[in-house]
Amino acid sequence: MGRSAPTLRMALRREIERIVKIARVERDPHTKKALKELIASANRLLDAYSVDPPADAREVLMMSAIVELFVRLEELRSKLNRDMP
Repeated sequence: MGRSAPTLRMALRREIERIVKIARVERDPHTKKALKELIASANRLLDAYSVDPPADAREVLMMSAIVELFVRLEELRSKLNRDMP
């Protein structure tokens, strides 16, 4: 009997741990902050992926980055619209 395939959560945890290690040694504070935010975003999005799990945990990380950028862009647009006369 062979090994069973790792669950999405297990695979994502491995990817997150890898990014945590990278963030730990990263010297640039902006990059370090971005990596930490990517990890937080991936954790938030993981539950949504339980509906239709991807084949690769990296998809969750990529989508997390895209979603986080979109949210920030929308926040900036909203702020600009409030500040305009």
